[in-house]
Amino acid sequence: MRSPAGSDKALEFLARLAREFTAVLSLSHLVTRVLESLSETAGFDSCTIGLIDARDPDLLTIVGATGLRAHLRDAALPRGQSLMWATIEAGVPLSVPDMQGDSRALGRRNGPGSGIYAPLLANDRAIGALSAHRSAEAAFSAEDLDLLALLATYLGGVFETARMHECVAELAFADALTELPNRRAFLDRVGVELIRTRRTGRPFSVALVDIDSFKAINDRYGHAAGDATLRDVARTIRQRTRGYDLVARYGGDEFALLFPDTSGKTAQMIPMRFWQIPLSAAPGAAQARGYVTLSWGIACHPDDGDSPEVLLKAADARLYTMKGTR
Repeated sequence: MRSPAGSDKALEFLARLAREFTAVLSLSHLVTRVLESLSETAGFDSCTIGLIDARDPDLLTIVGATGLRAHLRDAALPRGQSLMWATIEAGVPLSVPDMQGDSRALGRRNGPGSGIYAPLLANDRAIGALSAHRSAEAAFSAEDLDLLALLATYLGGVFETARMHECVAELAFADALTELPNRRAFLDRVGVELIRTRRTGRPFSVALVDIDSFKAINDRYGHAAGDATLRDVARTIRQRTRGYDLVARYGGDEFALLFPDTSGKTAQMIPMRFWQIPLSAAPGAAQARGYVTLSWGIACHPDDGDSPEVLLKAADARLYTMKGTR
């Protein structure tokens, strides 16, 4: 039976969300506000949100983390590794009074002393997990676990709705060849990020990515090979970026990427995951050399500007500086 105090906190939390979320928000915006509300209303000073990757059901991405677990943001956890996976697979909330002594806990040596976990459920299936931590051992009560479980039950549906909304929006503004969002969809999302970050003060980054020597592929092997190359590049970039990043086809052989809540320094490392892309057995292109390389330029808000136009101009200049060195 849930305690009256726990129920009151849950109702206060849900009322806060209802006041603020009068429309379906981007997933990154939703995660940020949920974490802030958990701290302000529920009293959890360290929280983590993990969502199962829509493309890989055996991978859990930490889409939000604060306090003691803030360093885990963006981490990808294979199935079976971590207490978040433990609560998902058990299908029930977990209380861990001594995380230092639990082999399932991440970073036990310098990690928190205790934690509580609950699966995020949507349509009777787990889509991720919600957790809270404190530095001391046995620092959570049964009431705390009840509250976290109640909130997770509600938030599972909210997160799933946000993900579905983003999928539908991307399909409505999709590039037919690559099935990525198109230029208009990308610019719309950058505009939304600007509104959000002006309130939160958190940075975000954009990148423009260009295929090196793409014209040579078209000229030598024909447009069918060029189209196949674009599809290979689009698929690989999407697979090697984070679940909440936006990858769009900006035009021609150029792609645009949005990295929410990401500094310029962190964003600089992301393209290294896909700078060289293997090609499929498409006519002509694969026989050329089996791969293509990419060049990119990155700009960060607020350091490089406060409008989509200024940010993309800065990213474009850095892209062509890189291309000039190759």
